[in-house]
Order: sequence, then C-alpha cells, then structure tokens
Amino acid sequence: MHKPITTDVSIQSRRNRDSGLRSHAEFTQVLRRVGYSEDFIVEVLGQLSDPIDLQRDQQVLAHYQLSSERLMDRLGGSP
Repeated sequence: MHKPITTDVSIQSRRNRDSGLRSHAEFTQVLRRVGYSEDFIVEVLGQLSDPIDLQRDQQVLAHYQLSSERLMDRLGGSP
C-alpha cells in the first residue's frame, strides 16, 4: 500500500495548526466561511502578522470578538 503524497504546504499547514499558528490564508478562509465581510477580514488581518499566533495575538482577536468558541458557534459546531 502506498501512502498518499502530501505537499509541503499541507505539512506546514498541519504544523502551524499544532503550534497554534494560522496563516492569513487559513484564517481568511475560516472568516469567509463564517460569513464575515471582506472589509472586516481586511481590517482584522491588517492588525495581525502572518502567521497569526493565537496566543500572542489574543488581545487583537478579542478586540474583534474572534475566539475559537465564537467561530465554532457560528459554524454550528460544538466544543
């Protein structure tokens, strides 16, 4: 049996998730899926370096009322 080929991007993406980091592209995808406007997304990302460190950037995210709980709720998930 062969293992599926994994691209460097998906490996890096997995590493980022495990370490609490999110790229701007990943975060944008989540915010769009939740239904935030492009203007809102641009404003938020303008305040955050890439990659976003969920611990380091906690205050900025809280200012925009963005928490994992709130995003999960808007996505219809449960913790």
